[in-house]
Amino acid sequence: MTQEITFWVLAIIAVCGALVAVVRRNLIHGVFALMIFFAALAGLFLLLLAEFIAAVQILVYIGAVGILLLFAIMLTERVTGDDGRSITARGWFWGLAAAVAVFVFLLLPAIQEADLPESTQSIQPSVKALGHKLMDPYVVTLEVLALLLTAALIGAVAVAQGAEVNKKEDSDDA
Repeated sequence: MTQEITFWVLAIIAVCGALVAVVRRNLIHGVFALMIFFAALAGLFLLLLAEFIAAVQILVYIGAVGILLLFAIMLTERVTGDDGRSITARGWFWGLAAAVAVFVFLLLPAIQEADLPESTQSIQPSVKALGHKLMDPYVVTLEVLALLLTAALIGAVAVAQGAEVNKKEDSDDA
């Protein structure tokens, strides 16, 4: 009973932390909420008796990624989010519809597998089997996603450098 209560408390903290990280206009507060989410996730890993993954979660995500995000945000201009710009949520319905579609698409194999009788399901509780089940059908997708993220990072760097060049050219012309 105690583990179930702990699970629900950590799950609520994780969901609230993720929601606050997405909703807050102040970027610093958003990163701290993201760190709370990562800490709750580490607690959930501890409940699953995955101590190594919990330690990696704390060291890598809270310790490295969180601090890196804080430094990156502190080097930008508009940190607090009170610069007078208003954000309008155009297309929120289509975003919600896409999120529900992806959720159903990801949940569909689990629903279909649950309909099978007990005798046809072969449960092999091993990390190797889980890794093969997760990675085998998605290796090409993962590689394409890695290439797209690399291209997006290169594009972001090119756009950021191009903006400074244009500012220098404008000041030279004046």
